[in-house]
Amino acid sequence: MTYDILIVGGGINGCAIAREAALLGLGVLLVEKDDLAAHTSSASSKLIHGGLRYLETYEFRLVREALVERERMLATAPQLIRPMAFVLPHAHAVRPWWMVRAGLYLYDALGIGSSLPRSRALRREDPRLAPLRPDSSGFLYWDAQVDDVALTRANAADATANGARIETGVAVTGAQREGKGWKVALSDGRSVATRAVVNAAGPWVKQVLATLDIRTDSGLRLVKGSHITVPPLWQGDHAYILQQPDRRVVFAAPWQGQTMIGTTDVPVDRPEDAGIDPAEIAYLCAAANRYFRDQIAPETVTGTWSGIRALHDDGAGEARTVTRDYHLELDADAAPILSIFGGKITTARALAEHAMAKLAPALGIAARPVTRDRPLP
Repeated sequence: MTYDILIVGGGINGCAIAREAALLGLGVLLVEKDDLAAHTSSASSKLIHGGLRYLETYEFRLVREALVERERMLATAPQLIRPMAFVLPHAHAVRPWWMVRAGLYLYDALGIGSSLPRSRALRREDPRLAPLRPDSSGFLYWDAQVDDVALTRANAADATANGARIETGVAVTGAQREGKGWKVALSDGRSVATRAVVNAAGPWVKQVLATLDIRTDSGLRLVKGSHITVPPLWQGDHAYILQQPDRRVVFAAPWQGQTMIGTTDVPVDRPEDAGIDPAEIAYLCAAANRYFRDQIAPETVTGTWSGIRALHDDGAGEARTVTRDYHLELDADAAPILSIFGGKITTARALAEHAMAKLAPALGIAARPVTRDRPLP
């Protein structure tokens, strides 16, 4: 059997592409060396959001696309995604009041057509300000929360239901072009034929290219994001977004009966460097303690998770300013291979649609949107 597409990587991007391709009627094989969502896609901040802070780096296209996708997923996956109110305190502000207010107006404008409420300033007597230090003021806006693992697996389930084959515990060990297709060697000893390869290996995207002896001009920045959980710091199902002196923002949100606090931005050299360190725990504790009445310390921490974001290197000097937008690189020399650089959980469905549009000419098919309004299982 010859597959139309072999996808390397069972994170959110790989599973979303498998779903998109299967619904277009293509023969799809996805292989993942570990388990689905075993790495970055299970270590997110559990949010479906437009990326309010991306406005500061002028990523308006990404924010607009993410807000459109947020609305689509609220409609197609209400069992996985729920609206969430975010309090943005103005204390310790590194941005003036007018700038934050203008940013929220722009966020609302880019999300035009959203079913979620628009942002507004909070009155000082609002009970959502009560967990914060005395005399706090701030704003309220809306995004959504998601179970990232369940979202990844739902994409995989819909792909499988439409004919895709998904295999975990299987890695690509080598490949060579044969005419207009690929012969791919797998770690279980098999060799499979495919017309195209999609490299959605996340932090391992360059290792896969090296294994396939493919050169790339695209740069990759590996940035670790870590989170902690602590006993609940407030009652209620709303969240907080906390401005920090280094101009980063840190989220604090309810998660499985605890308060989740994250994330960090730490450059790393290898995909295997996931794992929180004491400095990150101290940073996140300090980030929360600037705002909340109830103070926390490293010994308060009840759990942690860390993931490596594979960001497309746009030459930014600081990890926090590296683009969160994705880059699709197609090598269509004879047999095509499409490599995914970057991306975020919110925009995975849109990325998959763009990926298939980019691959379609090489495969001789007409790609069309097939998942925009399709419910996830």
